[in-house]
Amino acid sequence: SGQDVDVEHVIAGYVPGISGMVPIPQRDCLNNEIRSNGYLSNSLECARTCRIGESRMCYYKFVVERYPVNGQACNLCMPNVTNTVCANCQCVPGDGTQRMALTVNRMLPGPTIQVCIGDRVVVDVVNMLKSDSLTIHWHGLFQQGSPHYDGVPHVTQCPINFQDTFRYQFDVNNGGTHLWHAHTGSQKLDGIFGSFIVRVPSVEEPYSHLYDYDLASHVIVINDWFKEESTNRIPGRRAGETRHTAEAFLINGKGRYVDSSGTTTNIPFEVITVSANQRYRFRLINSFCTVCPGQLIIEGHNVTVIASDGQPIEPVSVNSIISLAGERYDFVLNANRKPGAYWIQLRGLDNCAPDRVQQLAILQYEGASTTPNTKEPTHDNPLPSGVVMNVAAEGCDVSSKDQVCLSEIRNAMPVDRGILTKNPDVKLVLPIGVLKYKAEEIFKPNTYKNFIIPSANLIVVETLNNISSISPSAPPLSQLEDISDEPFCNGDNLPANCKTGVCSCIHLIKIPVDSIVEIVLIDEFNAKFVRHPFHLHGFAFHVMAMGQPLGPTSDKGFQMTTSYFHHLELNNKIARNYNLPPAKDTIPIPNNGYAILRFRANSTGFWMLHCHQLFHILAGMELTFQVGEPHQMPPTPKNFPRCGNFKPKIEVRNTNTQFRIA
Repeated sequence: SGQDVDVEHVIAGYVPGISGMVPIPQRDCLNNEIRSNGYLSNSLECARTCRIGESRMCYYKFVVERYPVNGQACNLCMPNVTNTVCANCQCVPGDGTQRMALTVNRMLPGPTIQVCIGDRVVVDVVNMLKSDSLTIHWHGLFQQGSPHYDGVPHVTQCPINFQDTFRYQFDVNNGGTHLWHAHTGSQKLDGIFGSFIVRVPSVEEPYSHLYDYDLASHVIVINDWFKEESTNRIPGRRAGETRHTAEAFLINGKGRYVDSSGTTTNIPFEVITVSANQRYRFRLINSFCTVCPGQLIIEGHNVTVIASDGQPIEPVSVNSIISLAGERYDFVLNANRKPGAYWIQLRGLDNCAPDRVQQLAILQYEGASTTPNTKEPTHDNPLPSGVVMNVAAEGCDVSSKDQVCLSEIRNAMPVDRGILTKNPDVKLVLPIGVLKYKAEEIFKPNTYKNFIIPSANLIVVETLNNISSISPSAPPLSQLEDISDEPFCNGDNLPANCKTGVCSCIHLIKIPVDSIVEIVLIDEFNAKFVRHPFHLHGFAFHVMAMGQPLGPTSDKGFQMTTSYFHHLELNNKIARNYNLPPAKDTIPIPNNGYAILRFRANSTGFWMLHCHQLFHILAGMELTFQVGEPHQMPPTPKNFPRCGNFKPKIEVRNTNTQFRIA
């Protein structure tokens, strides 16, 4: 804060507040919209203690642009812990390597949204990307009653064009730790993401007695990172760095990078402050886009996990947490160790292990040094993992005291009785797959098929139920009548082109309102170490079962298939969990295994189900659920943007027309 700041406009602290924060000039939180509308609250006012019956209208302005990482702005300032609440620094440090990023308000991660359940959130997204359109998805927010603001291009809205502003406005009706991110192309991987925290009054929070503080500064956003813009790898190059695995990680947008020669950049590590002998609620958000899981370990501290994907679970005490793209975990940390500084290690697993991808941050006890007195952990000599949350299925032994499998977690709240019935209303068996192209198939004159190149000389398209989905020309939620002749399909309704070759069409499944839906996702992908994190828009599902009956994918092992799953089910070898199955909205499917999910389709709209590995969704691994008929859905907002094809009748020119050359 500057010395010229009027003391009257400085917020010195609030609960939930920012631990160890400097005073925040409220002027950094204001803009013209807030100044001219007294009923709007700014970002600092909305990050507050929640009380029953006290709701606000929280306004945010997101300016999206292409922006340099570690550029000249970093000569002026380095963003501190308050920056995502009210920005006063336009430096984007990253890991110290210079590249271009896509940023919101010149921040990475972008601005945090921290509100209370029942608030109305208004976000004006201003697209200043000269070469890109975009949308923003509010990952984990159910959007019940507001499906037009779910932020999926060509499903719920038209993309926002350059120089256009699109206003998202919706009531927040489910609490928890969520995130927002671009849902267009690979923009999320280049920086368009941020945290979205929805608190509830303490009397409605089942574990408020387990912690003393729930601070805005104790949100940990992790993301994977390339040394170049992601578009250089889509669809991919023939040779060189075409790979789709992370080169680096960031923790709250910061970190250091060690190159092959051992040279390290000098960006300060993220420092998270606690006070001795206090208990804190932390919120971990995995904003990865690539295939690697990340393991978070806090030196010398056990943590108690109390929620996953915004859904309370029965508390579990662990030493480290593994998460995949789109997952969130809330945990309580008791700052009961000797005051000092402790390492926080984020370690890449599976496909990131050979390259030893990792990142570090620091947990600092208030008043102590910010430099740990222990040796910096490395990928090869990491902090002790101890009891691990969310272990990969192939390594998860439910009888082990050092491993906590997702199948062991129990929901903290009573489960809808409909979820627990033996037979659901709708059952969908959806194999996850990949199809390989020959070069002569994909590079055939006058054909333009979708494809990606995950590694040199490998050309593929990715599928869900053997369909590689494509987008319609306009969003069916608001313009269904304009796209009635486009190729919609599903497993029971395949177009003629699906009889041979790759089946590419608009994958849409109709679901009756209020039905209990069971989804069985089966990994037929046949790739070592790959776990596909599947995300459902609009709902949380309950995890009824997970399994890996044939072990992980290997050169000598057996491949999981849909027919083998049916064989197991017919022989009563699939055991569903009816005892408080946990609720999530993003689930890693066991490698070479299956997951069984259930949800009640009680919210009308068009809702996506897709793999949250960015390259996989771009290659077609997605589908859309249509819940209800159009007349049952909320009306389209007035003057809602429209888009689509423009193909007027070709006007035949009069052959007698004479043209004169000037």
